Amino acid sequence: MNPFSSILRLSIGDLLAKIFSFLAFVYLARVLGVEDYGTLEFARAALVYVLLFGDLGLELWATRQAARNVDLALLAGRVIPLRALFGSITFLALLGLLAILPAWGRAKTLVLIFAVMLVVQAMSLRWVFMGVQQMRQVALALVLAQSLFLAGTLLAVRAPADLYRVAVVYLVAELAAVGWLLGAFSRYSGGLHFRFTLRGAGATVWAALPLGAASGLALMSFNFDSLLLGMLQGPVAVGEYGAAYKPVTVLLALPLTYFGGLFPVLSRTWADGPAAFDSVVRRSLLLAAAFAVPVGVGGTFVAASVIDLLFGVRYAAAVPALQILVWSAVLVMLRGTLRQGLNAAGYAAVDLRCAGLATGFNVLLNLAVIPVWGLMGAAGATLASEVVWLTVATHAFKRHVVVVHMWRALMRPVAAGAVMAVAMALTSPLPWPARLGLGVAVYSVVLLVLGGGRAVVGLWAEEQQPR
Repeated sequence: MNPFSSILRLSIGDLLAKIFSFLAFVYLARVLGVEDYGTLEFARAALVYVLLFGDLGLELWATRQAARNVDLALLAGRVIPLRALFGSITFLALLGLLAILPAWGRAKTLVLIFAVMLVVQAMSLRWVFMGVQQMRQVALALVLAQSLFLAGTLLAVRAPADLYRVAVVYLVAELAAVGWLLGAFSRYSGGLHFRFTLRGAGATVWAALPLGAASGLALMSFNFDSLLLGMLQGPVAVGEYGAAYKPVTVLLALPLTYFGGLFPVLSRTWADGPAAFDSVVRRSLLLAAAFAVPVGVGGTFVAASVIDLLFGVRYAAAVPALQILVWSAVLVMLRGTLRQGLNAAGYAAVDLRCAGLATGFNVLLNLAVIPVWGLMGAAGATLASEVVWLTVATHAFKRHVVVVHMWRALMRPVAAGAVMAVAMALTSPLPWPARLGLGVAVYSVVLLVLGGGRAVVGLWAEEQQPR
């Protein structure tokens, strides 16, 4: 069986979900205005940390355990109460931390409403289906949640006064997805026969913490800047920065879901031996490079048109930030295989050190540049920290897991991307969709001529061969 087929199902579902979410937030940016939209983005950035402390890596740990064919009902009986306990502690801690949140707008109340997601997260069984590679159920749950969120937003939010309704609609939509997965689990395992226990909780948390800490640092590398912008420059800066990030979020939807699905595949192939593991890693690096380079080139040329189309002239300040952030997305795609490979091979602590180094650099740089350059400084700090992260992750992967040659994966896509850039520069009089389409076509043809496309297809076909 081709492991990439299950990842593809999840990726398609998540892409649809991200599109629904993207459309909802584009609508919200226009309806709420820059300031209230900035308040919403600030609350969502804070929610990331709330959910992180409510999980502490348990979802990733449980996904890895489920991929190893353990008793799923027993595993759920250990994970659900732990997440509920951590969620309760996190909510109480949040109440004590409200004093340090900004006093502007309605940020504090909005953060508290969003924090009810801790309950939803504790009940979620997404990790079960990720672990057993039943990606179709995860994909359906994602699409259900975001389609309901889009529909609810269009129906319930018509003006800035409806800001709190956004959080309520979001919670209802996510709860529907949890219910879907509970029903799917009941059908898959013959019922919801959980035996809840906290026995062995210490060992479980100790094993999950490195995974959670590394993921938390990755998230911090992406949205600490939004929190700091809100603290130092107010909701308008956050709103503009959020507009710059939204296209990047859509661009990363397919790759990030792919890497989430790649983790259980790498966990299984690591157990099968070095040859199988190395084969998946090489295929993944080639696919990531082939997809990443045109994202950076195309995004640089069409950023202004995209911002104007989606958000309007009020968000024009987001354009240069988007042109920088799109290249940080390229680096995220390139390091995704390395991160998941380190964790799957049992080197979560190494991945954590890489994440800690890059995120520490990101935080210090943001503290230095945001007071001076605002959202442009935030975007530049994000890009610089991704360069650091990719560099140290590549070195760590070579040292601890298998030798990888990133330049081999990159050389053909980079050459094709250079030709794509020339083509888009020479066709500037054309409408931007035509320029982008022509640029992607030129890139694809050049990549095929250089042999990069054949390399990717050949490695994919290799998986179809009987073993």
